[in-house]
Amino acid sequence: MNKNDIISSGLLELYAMGLTSAEENLQVEEWVKQYPEIKQEIEAIEIALESYAHAHAINPLPAVKNKILSQIAEGVPDKIQNLSSVKGTSQTNVYRMPSFFKLAAAAMIILLIGSIIFNYSYYKKYQSANNDLQFAQQNMNQQRADSIAMNKKYQSANSQLQIAQQKINQQESANLVINKKYQSKDSDLQLTQQKFNQQEAANLAMNKDIDVMTDKNSLPVVLKGTPHAPDALAKIFWMKSTGYVYVDPSNLPAVPSGKQYQLWAIVDGKPISGGMISTEKGIYHIQKMKSFGKADAFAITLEKAGGSPAPTMDQMYVISKI
Repeated sequence: MNKNDIISSGLLELYAMGLTSAEENLQVEEWVKQYPEIKQEIEAIEIALESYAHAHAINPLPAVKNKILSQIAEGVPDKIQNLSSVKGTSQTNVYRMPSFFKLAAAAMIILLIGSIIFNYSYYKKYQSANNDLQFAQQNMNQQRADSIAMNKKYQSANSQLQIAQQKINQQESANLVINKKYQSKDSDLQLTQQKFNQQEAANLAMNKDIDVMTDKNSLPVVLKGTPHAPDALAKIFWMKSTGYVYVDPSNLPAVPSGKQYQLWAIVDGKPISGGMISTEKGIYHIQKMKSFGKADAFAITLEKAGGSPAPTMDQMYVISKI
């Protein structure tokens, strides 16, 4: 508490009138030692109180002077009434203040004291409210500081999260690139595998064809074109040991849509179906047909897809006797 707050508190007025407690007296005395201005203020208050008392003193009216003196004379012993003879020539007049004047003065002093007490009480409440306000302000400042610190931590965490997210996105992008490269290489590998499988299948088919053509029991028969298709040509390999028939249709004309070649064996003058010949794109090898114990001739006709129970004679493309 600074000296201005002490002076305005009203405690010094109570001290000057002797209305403070022992603890408050010690406090004021400490202030007097610490601040010369406090001592001067107390002296000024005492002078002011004395001046106030003199200024508000009330003299009795002349009309009541005799009445007052007679009342005094009636209630005072004779030696007091002749006091002037004892003291010499000087005459001392004793006056008694009327009761209503005493009440008025007491009321004024009470009001003054009440005002001082009220000011002091108000000051105490003001100090308490001011302390509460300072405490609340400190709490608010602390909360604001905590909020700023929390906000900084949040911003820092958010920045770190963004950086982590960026790294994740970069890693995902890198993974996508790697995955695309892997898929591309996998596709190339699968395509290569398919080509290898096709080549291997072709090699197997070619080996089978070679085995059929070079078998010692194989009887090759060339089927030549008929007047319906003079340029057509086919070759069969009849295994004399097993009776199996293999056909090479590579030199037959292209098959129209919805049509298919069918092999026939002439046995005892009757045509017997040897099976359907596959002419799908990419198939170029000798195909195994049905087995015949014996046959007089072989022929190939063009039939509807799936075959026919009897050969269509005007659609015979190649024929040969054994």
